[in-house]
Amino acid sequence: MKTPKLNLTERLHQEAFNYLFPGDTLEAAGVFLCNQGNGIRNQTLVATEFVALPHELSKRTEDHLIWPFEEIFDIERIAAIDKHNQSIVTIHSHPRGQKCFSLIDDTNDIDLFKSINGWFDDDRINGSAIMLPNGEIIARSVNSQGSFEEFGSVVVAGDSIRVWKPERTFKFSTVETKLSQTLGQGTLKLLRTLRAGVVGCSGTGSIIAELLARNCIGELVLIDDDFIEEKNLNRIVNSKLEDARQQIPKVIALSNAISKFGLGTEVDVYQSRVDSPRASAALIDCDVIFGCVDSAVGRYHLDCIAIAYLIPYFDVGVHIDADGRGAISSADAVAHYVKPNGSSLLSRGAYTVEQVTAENWKLSDPKYYSNQRASGYLAEVDDDQPAVMSLNMLAAVMAFNDFLSRIHNYRLDNNREFATHRFRLVHGCYENESDDHAEHPLLNRYIGAGDASLLVRNNLRDDALDN
Repeated sequence: MKTPKLNLTERLHQEAFNYLFPGDTLEAAGVFLCNQGNGIRNQTLVATEFVALPHELSKRTEDHLIWPFEEIFDIERIAAIDKHNQSIVTIHSHPRGQKCFSLIDDTNDIDLFKSINGWFDDDRINGSAIMLPNGEIIARSVNSQGSFEEFGSVVVAGDSIRVWKPERTFKFSTVETKLSQTLGQGTLKLLRTLRAGVVGCSGTGSIIAELLARNCIGELVLIDDDFIEEKNLNRIVNSKLEDARQQIPKVIALSNAISKFGLGTEVDVYQSRVDSPRASAALIDCDVIFGCVDSAVGRYHLDCIAIAYLIPYFDVGVHIDADGRGAISSADAVAHYVKPNGSSLLSRGAYTVEQVTAENWKLSDPKYYSNQRASGYLAEVDDDQPAVMSLNMLAAVMAFNDFLSRIHNYRLDNNREFATHRFRLVHGCYENESDDHAEHPLLNRYIGAGDASLLVRNNLRDDALDN
């Protein structure tokens, strides 16, 4: 049985908070309608809509609530929810801040979810949640037999990243005690419970994995289909000549190195392209994703996953224009942060649809690509970028520090002002950009769609070529 999770956007979280805490001290209620996200370990409920249960129709007190649930969800609405394979998560406020479900909540949920679960002919997960005055959400599933299971996590993806997980007791090691002096015990405990995906395990990806593991991340998902070669040894952290000679997969080499750190990070490896079904399913389980790929196809795929499943996404990249003889006209380290309901990498020009199309053709039909490229109909695909490890490290550090700032909120300025970080090596200057780009119409259809998105139902390359 998969553990349930709940993902939602900052915008939807704020909408629910404003309604559930209208300024009085009385409980209030609403419902999240959620699309499905079938991961390997988790069943993610992707919240796409908040339905308010009218205050005037509810019996509200400071510690009790009777809501007109079945008056709001009539037969037609239930049929629409069933047709789109959505789940229902009820949510009500605890104005006094009680951080647990009450006995009254238990009784009400058992009665209510006998009806809700009976509306559907399958065993989809439905749930109940409470929201506290600080915005924290605690959620659980409720099955037809009246049994409860606490959600594995609730993730709010926005300018700040808020993650709530079941309470766990930690005994900090010497290394963790040192980290807690900087980050605080709360952030360190959160890091210990997070599951982070790293896609691409070469120059920037190996450094991101190193930073996450050295900072005691709980779980890592490493995805890369390539092997270590001698040409990689000057930029993959912890790689060795023996790895290249034995053609060790990059994900295996990194996993072996991280296990020797002895810091408790669990690692899952997927030696495959990111668009493989199993790798995609592993990413759905993640609380945060780091993309460290060079290709437009890879970035497009990660753009889509992050938007469809409402997962915070950090993209790490390096761009160098070199003449091959030692001269450099430009060299930039770039880190992007992508949130749902914000601009995508495509919106920001980090890649183009034309590049995706060209790469797709080169992968699926190299001869056709060559002919079309020679005729000027397809963009050129650059297979081998030059490498500068110090620039890779800078890009990875910018992305990692940005990640820390969004879970720890240490910045003096609003996180919204730091959607893109760029260091221009040739010019010797650092720039940051706010999230002012518009949402891209090609990717808008994926927002919160979960498994219903074309990303999962159809082949990604065919989808890109159609557009």
